[in-house]
Amino acid sequence: MGKPLHRKMIPETYVQLLFEYLEAQGHDPESVLGEPWPVPDVQGLGGMPVAHWDQLLQTAKQHLNDPLIGLHVGQTITARHLGILGSVLLACDNFGALMQRFERYQRLIFDVVPASIDIGPAYIELTWDIQDYQAGGLVDETGRTVMVQFCRSLIRGTTSLLAVHFIHEQPADIKPYEDYFGCPVLFEQPKPLLRFGLNMLSLPLKSPDPALIAVLDQHADQLLARLPQVQEIVEQVRKQIAYLLRQGEPDIAQLADLLCCSRRTLQRRLTEAGTSFRRELNMVRHELARFYLQDPRLQIVDIALLLGYSEHSAFTRAYKEWTGHTPQQERELQSIQATPAQISITVDHG
Repeated sequence: MGKPLHRKMIPETYVQLLFEYLEAQGHDPESVLGEPWPVPDVQGLGGMPVAHWDQLLQTAKQHLNDPLIGLHVGQTITARHLGILGSVLLACDNFGALMQRFERYQRLIFDVVPASIDIGPAYIELTWDIQDYQAGGLVDETGRTVMVQFCRSLIRGTTSLLAVHFIHEQPADIKPYEDYFGCPVLFEQPKPLLRFGLNMLSLPLKSPDPALIAVLDQHADQLLARLPQVQEIVEQVRKQIAYLLRQGEPDIAQLADLLCCSRRTLQRRLTEAGTSFRRELNMVRHELARFYLQDPRLQIVDIALLLGYSEHSAFTRAYKEWTGHTPQQERELQSIQATPAQISITVDHG
């Protein structure tokens, strides 16, 4: 059975939030961010890599000298910025229906990590699974603010937000966060979450439209179905490869043992899924390499070892085949981009 293959992308309509915010503050967003105004894909399936979105937020933060830019940008959210998902949520009849549809269609606005709803004895939690990927702090702050602001704008009645958890490092002053969210805000937590009072599930929204929601659900389902899926065997293979890489160069025999099947069976199942052991090994290495290169504490030789290469020259050759440039060149580009005075930004497709 297929599972979502998160592309780590967000739509251009969402990115427009930042451009519009900068313009409202009296700045030319294209000059500040070093790239043109984002244009939405006509099919609704385009987008920007979330790592690049994080870089844009960092650039704007430095330019405005505003450490709270995530809170400030997030509060300008409108349904238009959320695309079809915004329209779907607008037409829901109560907060419970809104939460269900957000969980179902989240990939249309944040195709990065899975979201899920958990209901406790006196609360409902919206959590994000960060086991395979962790977005930057500004991305999370903007996203949580967007969710809370949008809910507040739709609900008829008083919202009951009980807690907000972030996984990134706690800032020096958390009072602005507590003032905005109106509840305890904790940082450096094991998972990101929003916790609402259970009483909120039945709160009505301002503009319910049952007929419209049926049409919009159908449209959203069609878009969701066109996003990439990954078969369960492929997901298992990728996770086990990531584990084996810590021990050196993995081979398919080791992988088959971990998955409790024969080498021949594993090869057949991968072929049926349209892939191969070598292809998945390279994919996992590529994804991990891009993540490791963002950490200045890791030398190129360290990254090569983490990826199971016996010598760093083999890693360099492989990375150049994947991207057209070497790991060192990639790191130099990141270093240039991190300089506040530098305007142009390299797009990271991670």
